Amino acid sequence: MKNFQQILLILQISSVCSVCKMPTAWFGLWYQQGMTSLLDITDDQIQTKGLCIDVLPSQQYYLFTDRSNRCARCLVFIQRHMNLLQYRESECYDPDDLLNITSCPNVIAPDAGLYTLHRSNSNPQICPIHAPLRLINLIKDGSVCHQSISSSYINECADPYQFHLHLTPCVAHQSILDFQFVCVGSWIEDFHTYFITRILSDHPKTNQYACFRFLTRQKYSSSLSLYMATDDSCRDLYSKHMSTVITFSTKNYLIHDECTFPKRFQSYEWYSINRTIKMIIKLNNIEFNGIDQRFHCQQIIHSEKLVTTYRIRSFTNCHMKEECLRIIQRTDNVLELHTIPLINEGDCVYFNEKNVNVHSTYFTQSLSVSNPCPNYIGHLIYQTNIDHHNRRKSFYMSIGCDQKEKLTISQKSRDIGQRSIIQTDTCLASWQSDDSFITYLIVQSSYSNASYCLNFQMTNPILIQNNSNECSYHHSNHGKTTSFYSAHLINPCSQSTQISFNFLLLSITIFLFYRHLIVHAKQ
Repeated sequence: MKNFQQILLILQISSVCSVCKMPTAWFGLWYQQGMTSLLDITDDQIQTKGLCIDVLPSQQYYLFTDRSNRCARCLVFIQRHMNLLQYRESECYDPDDLLNITSCPNVIAPDAGLYTLHRSNSNPQICPIHAPLRLINLIKDGSVCHQSISSSYINECADPYQFHLHLTPCVAHQSILDFQFVCVGSWIEDFHTYFITRILSDHPKTNQYACFRFLTRQKYSSSLSLYMATDDSCRDLYSKHMSTVITFSTKNYLIHDECTFPKRFQSYEWYSINRTIKMIIKLNNIEFNGIDQRFHCQQIIHSEKLVTTYRIRSFTNCHMKEECLRIIQRTDNVLELHTIPLINEGDCVYFNEKNVNVHSTYFTQSLSVSNPCPNYIGHLIYQTNIDHHNRRKSFYMSIGCDQKEKLTISQKSRDIGQRSIIQTDTCLASWQSDDSFITYLIVQSSYSNASYCLNFQMTNPILIQNNSNECSYHHSNHGKTTSFYSAHLINPCSQSTQISFNFLLLSITIFLFYRHLIVHAKQ
């Protein structure tokens, strides 16, 4: 008789398993607290639970059988969000007991443990709270904590999907709670807003997820009481007695809604010289992809045709500081960004170049420039540094002459009077410094997607700086990415340019001479 029942069960499984399909939205890998590996949900199986053999779709009850462990059990699922599932399960029954799907609502106890599944590698979601927030009350384990109020806070991060929570201890022997969260899901239920975050931590023993809830009507009020659970399971999320309750007040930052960055910059992607950073300019934010940094516009201090100064909040990861930002449009497709620390209210008005923290250049190739090569330099000859054979090599550089938008580097061949071209790169943009002493040229390499910047100090001889990271002549970190050469003018591209160049060179020489006399006289 027992063998007959087993055969009958197998026949039942074969006949119904085809109709038991898990929702496609659940497919994939999931994290559950206490499990040593991720759980894999497929169309009719859940790892560690077995094969799904029947379902009550309207109530989300599923009947599973695990043949290897001779276990049949019922599970009821609650989908809170596309990135979060919770479930309760019955005890394990012997498959011979012929457990039926219709009995599942009766065999799962109302107080059965609530388990939480977090989708692995879930995409970030918009957070339902808006940092920065300042703590005004803290309850931990039922006790009001007064000591940590003044130095605890929630800050916003460079990534708009993240926020930073810092809680100082209530008593001396407790450790500081300092978490960086990325929001992965939120939902509204029974007048409350719930949201789930992934904890960004380098410590392997740290819990991976934290859960929060607050009264939805408090979202836009002056204070917000946030209930927090950081035990991964989120099973206390619906408890009235969560261990940590934090009440925050909106931090009073001076924010000007009319502070926006120029619209003419917002339609393009801007790149650093070495192309490792992509800059996106939005309405009131500048985002830097490649480094975890963002500028938020607070106030326009001064604006001219090509130069605008702003008061900003600068975010690096989740650390914020107030700074002054100056954006200079060098050409249609080149922007220079300068920042200095904001210590006093007047710092942005009296922008001091000597205190510049960051000097960076960005360009876009979405805009074409009519004359990207400086046409007044022409043909140059320069020598490389001494090699391991104690020799120097001479090279010829031609800028926008034979080909209008090209920079050509050649070397003398063995045939007398002939030169062999070894490199032909493309000019992207060029401009002069404010005092006209230095010419800057951004060039696209013909060998790769890389670009570099050449700085020509217009003296005699001409000093050339080749930098693959930056265009600043004075603020560069001179290292392996920077080379220096001394060059001599052979002849410009045309006779008219020769006259202009000679006049420019003479003017610069006279200016440097008189400046030297003035400095010497003062000494």
